[in-house]
Amino acid sequence: MKKAVTLWAALMVAGVFCAGCVYVSFQQQARLGADVPAAMAAQQAAYELGLGASPQEALPAQTDMAETITPFVMVYDNNKKLVAASTDMGGFSYPQGCLDQIDSSNGGDNRVTWQPESGLRFATVGIKVESGYVVGAYSLSESENATDRFSNTLLMGCALYAVGCAVLALLYSLIAKRFRKK
Repeated sequence: MKKAVTLWAALMVAGVFCAGCVYVSFQQQARLGADVPAAMAAQQAAYELGLGASPQEALPAQTDMAETITPFVMVYDNNKKLVAASTDMGGFSYPQGCLDQIDSSNGGDNRVTWQPESGLRFATVGIKVESGYVVGAYSLSESENATDRFSNTLLMGCALYAVGCAVLALLYSLIAKRFRKK
């Protein structure tokens, strides 16, 4: 029986390691995927600004950051002062350090998670334009919900794996014991 427990423990360590790798990969893919709508919104606004549109004209349709998952855009001047936004900022301010990071980045952009308050988390992509900075933001609620659903499925799979490994280890122990008697 001791060998069965040892075998089961070894299988569990390997299984937990693999499940952890799968979880981290899924979570990172879901999080990085949230950058895409934010980047698209920021790039479109930057394009409009480049064509001579005013900051207000370059914005997508107005949206509510707390009530929807529609991307929104914030436009800052070269002094890092907010000049236009496609959402009511509700007193929130995008971190100045994130705009500073755009200046020091090689590609001229900065991708960070911004949490202005508990329950509001956004994937943001900030880019440098001639007249200042454009920041696109997209709610992380859907990617976090997907990660939660995936976690539950993965936990159920891990529980089934644990039971299956216990049965296999017990069968191995019984078969090995039988062959040792002969």
